[in-house]
Amino acid sequence: MKTRNLVVLGATAAGIGAAAVGAYAATHPRDAKGPASPDPGRRRARHDDSIYDLPDDVVARDLPTPDGGTVHLIERGSGRPLVLLHGITLRSDVWAPQFHQLADRFRVIAVDLRGHGASTAGTDGFGIGRLAADLATVLVGLDLHDAIVVGHSMGGMTAMQFCGDFPDVLDERVAGLVFLATRAHQVLPPYVDRAARSLIGRGQGMVDGGRALPSRATVNTRMARLAFGDRPSKRAVEIVAAMGASMAPESLVPSLAGLLEHDAREALRATRTPSLVVVGTRDLLTPVPAGRHLARQLPDAEFVVLPRAGHQLMQERPVEVAELLDAFAARLSGAEPSVAAAVDDDPRPVDADAVEAPT
Repeated sequence: MKTRNLVVLGATAAGIGAAAVGAYAATHPRDAKGPASPDPGRRRARHDDSIYDLPDDVVARDLPTPDGGTVHLIERGSGRPLVLLHGITLRSDVWAPQFHQLADRFRVIAVDLRGHGASTAGTDGFGIGRLAADLATVLVGLDLHDAIVVGHSMGGMTAMQFCGDFPDVLDERVAGLVFLATRAHQVLPPYVDRAARSLIGRGQGMVDGGRALPSRATVNTRMARLAFGDRPSKRAVEIVAAMGASMAPESLVPSLAGLLEHDAREALRATRTPSLVVVGTRDLLTPVPAGRHLARQLPDAEFVVLPRAGHQLMQERPVEVAELLDAFAARLSGAEPSVAAAVDDDPRPVDADAVEAPT
C-alpha cells in the first residue's frame, strides 16, 4: 500500500475528513455559518487536566452478548441513568470528565463499543447494527429505565440505529437522546467515500492475510489534534492518539467499513423520543451543517452549537456539556420547558436559530 494511501487510511481511522468539509459546506451554503450557543457571550469554562483521569471508585463489569461477545462498561454514581457511547478508536474512559462532573446526580455508565477497549465481538462481527444490539443488551441487562443515552460520533450513529432496530426497548427504557458531534448519514462525500472503501478493502485484505497494517495507518498525535477545536489540552490530544494507536487492526478495519454504510434518516424521522443535538463550530468531521441536518430529521429535537469547539466535545468542553445534560434532564422531568431556557441565565432573547425545533 503506497504511503499516500496509508495517510488517507490513517485520517479515516482518526475520524477526520478534512478534505470533505469544504465540499459538504459548499453544498449547504445556507447552513455554513451556523447558529450560536444559547449564551454566546459566556466565557469558555476552564478545567484542570486531572479531569481526564478516571475517579478511583469507578466500577467495571462485563455483560455477555447474544452472539457470544462481551460488552465492557464502567459506572459511577446513582440517579437517572446516563449511558455514554464513544466514537471510533476511542474507549469508555474518554468520558472521564463526565464521571467527575455528573456522578453526584446521575448513574453514569460508559460503554466500550465492541472491538474497542475491553469489549469483544461475537459471531455477528462488527457494524453499526451490531453496536445497536449491544446498546440494547446494556439497557436490558442492567434493567435501566428513564435513561438518557449520549452518543458521540460513531456512538451517536449507534444510538440512531438503535432507535430504528429496537423501538420497543427505546420506548420502555430511554427518556432522552443526546447526539454529540455526529451525523445522520453520508459519513463522507461520494468522491471520498469511494476512495475510502477501496483503502479499507485493501486494509481488510492485509488483516485477513495476517499482515500488520503499517504504523502510518494508525492514529498519531498530529491526526488526533485535528479532532479538536481551539486551544485543546495537550493531555486530551495525547489520550485520543494513544487510544487510536492501541486499537487492534482486526477491529479497526471492519468498524471503519461499518461507518460507511450508516444512514439513519428513516429511523430518526420515526423517533419521538426527545433529543438534543450538539456540535462545535470547529468540528472537521461533523460540521455545523451536518448537526443541523441531523436535528431536522428528529421530530422533537433541540440544536446547540458550541463556538470554537471541535469534535471531542466531552473532552474540550466538559463543563458546558455537563450543563447541557443537566438542562436536558430538567426538560425531561418537566422542570424546564427547554434546554435553552434552562441554560440561558441572560434575560436577553435567544437567537431563534440557536436552539430550533426542526421541521
